[in-house]
Amino acid sequence: MKRVLFRLVALAGLAVLASGCAVSSYTTAETLPQGRSQFWVAPQLMRIGVASAPVAMPFVELGTRYGLTDDVELGLRLGAGAQADAKIALRRPAPGRSLTISVAPGIGYIGNFSGTPTGADGDDLHFVGATLPAYLSWKTSDSVQVTLGPRVTWLMQYVETSTAGTTHTLAWGASLGVLWQISEGFAIAPEIAFATPWLRALTGAGAVVGTGDQRSLQVGIGLIFGGGARTSGAAPRGDQG
Repeated sequence: MKRVLFRLVALAGLAVLASGCAVSSYTTAETLPQGRSQFWVAPQLMRIGVASAPVAMPFVELGTRYGLTDDVELGLRLGAGAQADAKIALRRPAPGRSLTISVAPGIGYIGNFSGTPTGADGDDLHFVGATLPAYLSWKTSDSVQVTLGPRVTWLMQYVETSTAGTTHTLAWGASLGVLWQISEGFAIAPEIAFATPWLRALTGAGAVVGTGDQRSLQVGIGLIFGGGARTSGAAPRGDQG
């Protein structure tokens, strides 16, 4: 029972830390112009498979983004835990260009402050993670973008006991979302995402490759306010007013 509980919590932590819950993004490959900011809220449902017994976990995420420069965007999100990231533009939008590319490395933490379940003996659980997603966005109309977000994630799980071990998990996943720009200051972004751990190592016990049915699947919709986000076919930033 303790092992199942720990796997469940580890996957929940992975889902939270993997560049936005369960590798979700609710964004596009574009970075915000310098000095502009966005706020977003995303109700969502996450399904976690543990020992062939799926568990559904509804929750809400809050996040904000800020354009540090035209090519660098800073982000912070809060859900079951906290994560900070930086989106870096690799291929900027331009007239006639249908593909925009960026990367968004991030780090996160989840612990008992967020209501995370404790271990079977009441032990405190802590998770620290790092993620590296790549965003690829395609323009489908003047107000719609489709974004694919493949990524890899590392997660460290630590249990506060005198005999506690540290578990390291490496996972991969992806998100697929559509951002519809309703107006300059409001957009909606439905999205589906998944994560699959593929390598786990327990301190002093070796590594295990493959995790069976331990996968997370998430669906949600982001409500994005502010920022004046544009689609990939917009004019270059230097031509914006």
